Amino acid sequence: MKYIFMAILAVLILVTIGTAMVNKQTSSGKPVIYWVTDNNPARALQINTFQAWMKKKGYPDCELKLDTANRDVSKQIIQSVSGVGGDVMDCWSGGGDIMYFAEMGIMEDVTEDAKKLGFDPSKTFPSLEDDLKVGGKQYIFPCNVGASMYFVNCEVFKRFGLETPPMTWDIAEFERRGKEFVEVANKGLERRMFFMAENIDMISTMRSYGNDVFNETLTRSRMTGEGNEGYLKALKLNKKWIEEYHLIPSAAEVQSFSTDSGYGGATLQLFFKGNFAMVNIGRYALIQFRQFGTMDLDAVQYPNGGYPNTIIATRAALVYKGGKNKDLAKYFLAYLASEDYNMNIVNDADALPPNPEYTRTEEYLHPKDYPNEWKVHKKFAQDAVDISIVLTKSPFVANKRVYSYLDDARQAVLSKKQTPEESVKYCETRINEEIDRNLLEKPKLRPEYDKQLELQKKIDEYRKTGRKIPKDWISNPYHKKYYKDMGWLETEKNANIQ
Repeated sequence: MKYIFMAILAVLILVTIGTAMVNKQTSSGKPVIYWVTDNNPARALQINTFQAWMKKKGYPDCELKLDTANRDVSKQIIQSVSGVGGDVMDCWSGGGDIMYFAEMGIMEDVTEDAKKLGFDPSKTFPSLEDDLKVGGKQYIFPCNVGASMYFVNCEVFKRFGLETPPMTWDIAEFERRGKEFVEVANKGLERRMFFMAENIDMISTMRSYGNDVFNETLTRSRMTGEGNEGYLKALKLNKKWIEEYHLIPSAAEVQSFSTDSGYGGATLQLFFKGNFAMVNIGRYALIQFRQFGTMDLDAVQYPNGGYPNTIIATRAALVYKGGKNKDLAKYFLAYLASEDYNMNIVNDADALPPNPEYTRTEEYLHPKDYPNEWKVHKKFAQDAVDISIVLTKSPFVANKRVYSYLDDARQAVLSKKQTPEESVKYCETRINEEIDRNLLEKPKLRPEYDKQLELQKKIDEYRKTGRKIPKDWISNPYHKKYYKDMGWLETEKNANIQ
């Protein structure tokens, strides 16, 4: 069996390399940059705009071509370690892809080029900086940016004689308004057909109580014990809102709806019809909403337990370290920060543009063909600046596993396999076991881990006595922002472990 697997892997690698080599030989005589991305119809315009921008800037003449067959992460890795990766490759910041790619050594460090060509972190949303870097070095720049909110179908609230929700609200108000909505909307029906929202954002709900998956130095998961009940509260709310108050549909109730799937799936169809009064998604949902026809739309923040927040993430581009055209590929990242590219994203509503400067334009705020959207655009951009935080990613654990454990906990509670308390404890234990195992398998991590452990001891001591924490001590992006907003940071001195 072992040899069969190895043979299959070898064939896959050879086929992948062969395909890549054939593709790279197809050119018009100009240098060719291959962009590994998805097959979005918007890519054609983005390519044309890039070619025109390069010419306008007086940059080298080259050709940009798509490679949509190799967007899968496993294919990207196979090609890259084989020396035939795409010149520019898309990656997702939220899942920890760039940390994995950095460990594999397949990404080009673009820190200095970004400063020279104008795509350093100052050219995008400040809260994304932790996602652009690994070990203090910049490796990526956003293609577009997502910071989710609840889209609101205002028509369905008006239909039932109810007020639309406020921009900012707490858990109690969400429950009160939600119970009122489902009672009025489902009155006289044989089964429930209307729900306040299709789901809640579990991470943002946890964070709204002042907690995160990891501690300040990313050395341990900290989800239990006094003052760390955020995810426990989120699990209990999710269960109550599904099973007791029916503000959110169960999986069975979602499946009971018969609807066609579009871009964004059946959820957006149900939102359009009013079955879901609100839907948790980013600005890119407007691509589908515009196909539905005119909708009376608004957007509001998630209900919070005291600390309003949302998650920000990006589909970003990296430069392949082994590429033959690395210098040209870096121009592509500069293009992503340009007005030419950003206005494409502004106009087609594919999430937020990478550079927040262009969210202040009239074209972004008030698209002339879509006056029904005018209430939402500023809100998405403002929340991306004011309350957004990236997903926490520890350098000491595989982060995709971390967030899979969190979802496992949610499902275990709903399926009654575990109590909320048991699920949270299981989740925390498994994450910490993964950290311990990773440290054994990768001894090179140990010196930095031990250094961060010492800082964590200092932080815990300071917190017990009410002393402010030096900013440099905190690695966790959530805690950086939370401590700053709470006034707990001492920003004028640097930390030194003696």
